[in-house]
Amino acid sequence: MISWIVIGVVFMIVEITAPAFFYMWFGIGAFIAAVSALWLGFLWQLTIFLVSSAVLLALTRPFARKIQRYESPKKIHLEDIVGKEAIVVETIDNAAGKGIVKINGDMWRAFSKEDSQVIEKGEKVKILKVEGAHLVVEKLEVER
Repeated sequence: MISWIVIGVVFMIVEITAPAFFYMWFGIGAFIAAVSALWLGFLWQLTIFLVSSAVLLALTRPFARKIQRYESPKKIHLEDIVGKEAIVVETIDNAAGKGIVKINGDMWRAFSKEDSQVIEKGEKVKILKVEGAHLVVEKLEVER
């Protein structure tokens, strides 16, 4: 009985530290198994733990996702942003390793095509290519 309570507490601690709403059901299952330990043998306790955890998980997982407003990551086709204009929201300075642009409401880390070129916040840039999770951009010349 004590071991089930310890297992339940461990699952609850893991739930608190984990970003997902998942481990709590196993903690509750362990507490239910601890109560069953007063009357039943270990194999029954284990069965009760597994079944109660699975049932709780299956019944409440969709509800928990709805509460958390879980959204799957937005899918972006990289070829759709190459050649487009973006606005600099953090000065792009390759030497300092910084720079962020905004395109279609998304923020991207960006580097200038020319290492020596610093592109100031608020300026417009053209996206030349995507390298991993970074964009390579060039400053757009203002037409007057």
